[in-house]
Amino acid sequence: MTQNSIGILVQGAITDWTEKAIRKYQENFPNAEILCSTWKSQNIENIPCKVLQLDEPKKFPQDAHINHVRIGALEGLKKMNADLIMKCRTDQIIENKHIFELFEKSNSRTKIMIPNFGTFDNIDYCASDICQISTREKLLEYWDSIEYFDGTYIPHPEIYFTINYILHAKKDLSPWKEVVGKYFYVKDYVEDFQIKWEKMTPEWNIKIFFDN
Repeated sequence: MTQNSIGILVQGAITDWTEKAIRKYQENFPNAEILCSTWKSQNIENIPCKVLQLDEPKKFPQDAHINHVRIGALEGLKKMNADLIMKCRTDQIIENKHIFELFEKSNSRTKIMIPNFGTFDNIDYCASDICQISTREKLLEYWDSIEYFDGTYIPHPEIYFTINYILHAKKDLSPWKEVVGKYFYVKDYVEDFQIKWEKMTPEWNIKIFFDN
């Protein structure tokens, strides 16, 4: 893998962490293509990278911004040229400098690498979307498969995304415990991704999440 083949898509509303996250990525991955995909309503004055500002989709009550994530990710990916891309949030920092090498060592270019935080093999179609690493082609396939959410019910976002990808795009009816390893490469949130999250620090909050 060559350094200039990697890209980082930082997607979501601008937060107090967004600028420092991007600067951290610029420091750790100096040759990476970095794009911030956000909304026209956001203040991007201090964002130190290329920015894509989109019209916000309609927000339905309690939809957890499903259409926001889908549109922000898909349109951002379309604007990027890197071979391998890490799609992450605007309120998180992935601190592992070798995260792309970790993906490459897995020999899993047909899969999407995700953290175990929010991923469960005993809850059908629950696969974390807070950070994804794969080829640009694979991530485009994933986000293009997500159907527009019409607000007719209250969904679990991770499950909504995964069901669209596995059942509608892949048409795979295999048991979830088989499917999760077939399409996703799951690594540790703390040790492998080394994620710091604006609303989930200090680290003991992660332990509470898993204990519950």
